[in-house]
Amino acid sequence: MLIKEPRQMRFSHMSRPFLFEKWLSLKYNYHVMEKNKENKKEEFNKTEEVSKTEEVSKITEEAAVNAEETEKKKTEESNEAIEKPTKAQRFFNVMDKGGDLFFLNIYFTITCIPIVTIGAAITALYTVTNKMVNDKEANVKEQYFEAFKSNFKQSTTIWIIDLIYLAIMYLQYCYVVTNSSDAARYLMVFLGFEFVLAAFAIPLQFPLVARYENTTWNLIKNALVFSLAYLGTWFRMFFIWVFPAVLYWLNPKIFIYTWFIWALFLTAFFAYACSVFLVKFYEKLEAPKE
Repeated sequence: MLIKEPRQMRFSHMSRPFLFEKWLSLKYNYHVMEKNKENKKEEFNKTEEVSKTEEVSKITEEAAVNAEETEKKKTEESNEAIEKPTKAQRFFNVMDKGGDLFFLNIYFTITCIPIVTIGAAITALYTVTNKMVNDKEANVKEQYFEAFKSNFKQSTTIWIIDLIYLAIMYLQYCYVVTNSSDAARYLMVFLGFEFVLAAFAIPLQFPLVARYENTTWNLIKNALVFSLAYLGTWFRMFFIWVFPAVLYWLNPKIFIYTWFIWALFLTAFFAYACSVFLVKFYEKLEAPKE
């Protein structure tokens, strides 16, 4: 008769190695889980630190941008305060400009007395008024006579050419008025063409001499070309100078009563008014071509 082993004895005897292995595997798994938890905590802490650093960097960037914007606003406000003078400053600026124009007109009148030097005087006048429009004038007297000396030869040459041209036109006009032949009629048409040519060529000659260095013939040619290309600038200058001349021709008494104003102030004032348009004209000529 077979005797069976007790169940407890068999269980204990067969389960020890199995239980030990099971315990080891559970312990290993527990350590692995703990390690994974620690790794996840570290990763979570790192992501939090990265997000915090990113938030801090964003905040600092926003603060820097805000600081730059406030600084820009302050500089713009200060520039506006500088650019916008008070009424008293405007009054004194106008008086200062008026005084400079008065002395400039005196220098111009004195240098025009020899008549031959009128061309150099006009060039020097435009040189100073161009600087006055840009607020770059320093000593009006020094700048005027420096420009008068440096441009004397070329300006005088152009002025003499203009005088010869105008003298020929005057002689033709006298012939047309005193004669009624067919030749006089044809000459009248030719005289009209000559007048149009002079009207377009002369106004910009001396402003170009005041601004650019070139040969005499190129300056005369460029004055004609630019007058046709920039009709607005030419028309303003032509109207400013020709309108008083036509007015005096229609009523010479006006000139008798106002000639001293031209000698003291009005010539420089008209040149300054022309320089307001000439400065923009120079900018268009000197703008880089795309």
